[in-house]
Amino acid sequence: MKHSLYIFAGLFFLSACAKLDEKPESLLTADQYYRTPEDAVAAVNAVYNAALNNGGLTMYNRLFHLGFEIQTDDAIAGQRVTNIDVRAIASLTHSTSNDRVDELWKEHYNAIDRANTAIDRIPGITMDAALRTRLVNEAKFLRGLLYFNLVRLWGEVPLILHATASLDPSAIQVKRAPVAEVYAQVVKDLMDAEQLPPSYGGSDAGRATGGAAKAVLSKVYLTRKEWPAAAAKALEVINGPYGYDLFANFADVFNVATKNGKEHIFSVQCKGGNGLGNRLASSATPVGIPGVAAAGTDEPHADVYALFLEKDKRRAVTFFTSLVSPSNGKVYTFPPRFYKYFDPSVITNPTESNQNIHVIRFAEVLLIYAEALNEAGGPSEAAYTAINRVRARAGLEPLAGLSQDTFREAVYKERRLELIFEFQRWFDLVRTKRLVSALHAAGKTNAAEKHYLLPVPQRERDINPQLTQNPGWDVQ
Repeated sequence: MKHSLYIFAGLFFLSACAKLDEKPESLLTADQYYRTPEDAVAAVNAVYNAALNNGGLTMYNRLFHLGFEIQTDDAIAGQRVTNIDVRAIASLTHSTSNDRVDELWKEHYNAIDRANTAIDRIPGITMDAALRTRLVNEAKFLRGLLYFNLVRLWGEVPLILHATASLDPSAIQVKRAPVAEVYAQVVKDLMDAEQLPPSYGGSDAGRATGGAAKAVLSKVYLTRKEWPAAAAKALEVINGPYGYDLFANFADVFNVATKNGKEHIFSVQCKGGNGLGNRLASSATPVGIPGVAAAGTDEPHADVYALFLEKDKRRAVTFFTSLVSPSNGKVYTFPPRFYKYFDPSVITNPTESNQNIHVIRFAEVLLIYAEALNEAGGPSEAAYTAINRVRARAGLEPLAGLSQDTFREAVYKERRLELIFEFQRWFDLVRTKRLVSALHAAGKTNAAEKHYLLPVPQRERDINPQLTQNPGWDVQ
């Protein structure tokens, strides 16, 4: 690991960042920090900034798509993709030196070090005890989420739980921890974060809540195939004091006017005009439309649009096939492109989209609950109720009379239709052991068993000899 730049970038923090949608304005050393309550708030905001949306190619703001989602049967590298490393991931010919994989690793550990520093330092500040506890638990939520990503992407990873005080090799060359140990820490962090408030208002909108911790924890248990625990935790979210519910209209899930609404459990906060816009909007918008400055690089797989029935209300929100030019008023048509993050209010520059990026929302919790119940004992009445709530909102008929196997397949399909372009497909194919077969069926025949994990970046191994490689990746 290139520690002085990556994992240990958390030795420096924002001097002022009152809101989650503000960009950092200056940097201070850690020794100048952690003296006031304002320092504590800004330090935790710095974790959000690094983990979610720093105005660059942040993990959730497009890097997830380029780093692994593009290799699934939901997406391809569009004709305008010029980065050879991105094209390699899409065709599953990427190597241990792939720059997008390397960047994913770096961004996660940069954010984790910031979280570790906040968790270590904030308890020593003289301030309101409740706020101090809340801020530490917010940092733990983010650290738990980040390690949940890492363990699913790479399996064994270095488990670093304290801020780095030295760049001595003996301190920073850390071995990969067993998967079970990483998951145990994820669960511990999220259980602490369950004590967070149920909601926030005003400028605090978008911060981690107790409901968000429970929702992610239910997903952790689902991934671990701990079915009763997953169902129980999802039910706590469904019945909890959080006020979560489905929007009656699926379009409101991706409506700037209703962002941070009742369905949005935890989202990346995007705000156009200050460099924190949703980059996915521009990358998914086709080029060639006068007056629209789009990138046109992220395209759906040719088979995906046909998965949606014409009556499925999600289709027209997930994709678009035409756009009116703001320059000449003409209608331009094109093959289906992803639409979820498009913001009509900034049509001339989609990069400034104000659409949030959803990490987890209530519809997914319902599907987690349905899947966990089915796996634990077959399709119960409660499992049907949960999945049919999602289907009813989409305008589809309720499911009934299915076997455990057919219900399982129904949940898998519902997750795909509901959550496409929200960075769930790769994780779902991996955890259900369907990655290779699904990709071969989609014509991505380079898919192999080694692709169930990303390669440990060779650059990190060169710097840290303690790092081993995942199976199959040593031979290129």
